Amino acid sequence: MSILRARPHSAGPRSRALRLAGAAVATAAAISLTACGSGDSAGSDGKVDVVLGWVIQPEFASVYAAEALGYYDEAGLDVTIKPGGPEVNAEQLVGAGSAQFGVDNGSNVFLSNDVGTGLVTLAQLEQETSLRLVSRAADGLQGPETWAGKRIGVWSSANSLYASLAKHDIDKDTDVTLVEQGFDMSQFLNGEIDMASAYGYNEVGQILQAGVPMSDLTIYDYADDSTATLGLQLFGNGEFVEAEPEKAADFTAATIRGQVYCRDNPEECVDFVSDAGASIDRDFMLWQMNEVNRSVWSTEVPIGTLDRNSYQQTADVLTGTGVIENQPDLDAVMGTEIYDAAVAKLTDIDLTNTGFAPKENLVP
Repeated sequence: MSILRARPHSAGPRSRALRLAGAAVATAAAISLTACGSGDSAGSDGKVDVVLGWVIQPEFASVYAAEALGYYDEAGLDVTIKPGGPEVNAEQLVGAGSAQFGVDNGSNVFLSNDVGTGLVTLAQLEQETSLRLVSRAADGLQGPETWAGKRIGVWSSANSLYASLAKHDIDKDTDVTLVEQGFDMSQFLNGEIDMASAYGYNEVGQILQAGVPMSDLTIYDYADDSTATLGLQLFGNGEFVEAEPEKAADFTAATIRGQVYCRDNPEECVDFVSDAGASIDRDFMLWQMNEVNRSVWSTEVPIGTLDRNSYQQTADVLTGTGVIENQPDLDAVMGTEIYDAAVAKLTDIDLTNTGFAPKENLVP
């Protein structure tokens, strides 16, 4: 049984964003993540919370590895890991001060900051999003110019899709049919949608696991349209990061160390995720961990690098296509000093992909 990653879809990127501000405090209280108090005063005793962008799975293995291997303890941090899910929004909760740290896609952080959450990126684990669009090769859907009239499955995190539609003057309300995509790939497999949103390390595997060969699929990468945005990242509550920069650097360093460990020890990291409560079969998680590693270690830059050009590209994509309204203040969102301080604590390990070799012939 494979993992389910779909997120509830809203009417559009702006309607979701506008709801964030009003709902943040109420949601934070309802989810019972208030144990640490407000963002600027929490953590004085080393207790911090980290909220994940989705449920327990290898996407977040870095956090579970850092906890299981004692990296957080060594840094003097008492970390509580809070899994995400359909009713949990990591950006809202961290922005409201109900948790100090989060792990999720960079485009969601930009969207949340557009309504004033003041989140700060601490490390960029993926330089580009792993979000893809999947269709059947027989349908010939090679790019946005072929999407008119098609039924496209979407989640609220499909910011690159909204950007591509706008870039090609495709009206999301009239030229295509956006379908709320459920918690598995059944709508795609049953022919209810022509194109499905899919993360390369998750839903693509679900389709393959259902018996559809890769040769029968077209995997559309938003990078081909220059609408790819920042992928998985660590972020923090801005007030907490400003008040406790050393703790923010310690958390960042320990989590990066966990990501490096998972690069070199994927099977053990799958065990950490399983022990944390993941309800996925082990073979599928090992495939996921391998694909996460392929994505995280796909570039030559050191893990976690905050590349200003990449941040500017994401800002331009999201503002230029109306996904967010305001040009982000990159100096405010990029926690470069925290990242640099974290890297200074990691001189004993290789932060590059020089020695990385993905496992071959793994199947989901």
